[in-house]
Amino acid sequence: MIRILSSLVLIICLGSVSGLAQESLTCGVAIGFPPYQFAIDDEPAGFDVDVAKAVCARLGVAARFKQGKWDDVINMLLFDRIDMVVGMEVNAFRHGYFEFSTPYATRHDVVFVLANSTVSRVEDLFGLVITGDRHSFVELRWKEVGIHQKIRIMQTGSKEESMDLLARGETAAAIMPLEVGKYLAALRGLEIRTLINPDPGSDVAIALRKGHPELLSRINGALRDLQAEGKLDALARKWFSGTAPTRRN
Repeated sequence: MIRILSSLVLIICLGSVSGLAQESLTCGVAIGFPPYQFAIDDEPAGFDVDVAKAVCARLGVAARFKQGKWDDVINMLLFDRIDMVVGMEVNAFRHGYFEFSTPYATRHDVVFVLANSTVSRVEDLFGLVITGDRHSFVELRWKEVGIHQKIRIMQTGSKEESMDLLARGETAAAIMPLEVGKYLAALRGLEIRTLINPDPGSDVAIALRKGHPELLSRINGALRDLQAEGKLDALARKWFSGTAPTRRN
């Protein structure tokens, strides 16, 4: 009996040290956010999904996915229904709720309008409806310069919906990451242009609930190895138009 108990204690201790006693990690990803996070034949796909799979493989655990609207995915992490959210942009507001891994990419938020739009500057959007996310770089920037209240920013269920509204002329512009807008417009044969691109780039990382230092350390180690081996760049080339998203050192 003593030997059995000793063995159990050893197993528990080893699991605690690794931070990965479970056989899988459940990753939250969004819908309608190609080429980062979307679905192909009802299966999660995209750059961030592949990063999550590569990290989990390096940790020796299975990657399982929960997919839904972005706000729902965030709530699943907050309420302990998933282990992590992959592909979250890092900012000061979110640091109040989550721990973040080493950044593995950078995204740039831009404002898109139709190619034939008469809008040529931000002031032309005053009083009009556009789509965008809460806490995007562009929205936070507009708050800083005092013009946020002059533009009606509407949230949608996905970036696909935002692009469809823009295509139908029901909104004047759409805030979204550069690669997302290019991807969605190309799928629709839609001609768009960038109105402004003020975003120097937001770090993208894996988000965890606070209080999981061992797991965070293991994820950071996996990301460092994947970066050093060139595997993150290879994934970026798979999903983006010839150029890997840069990561600040």
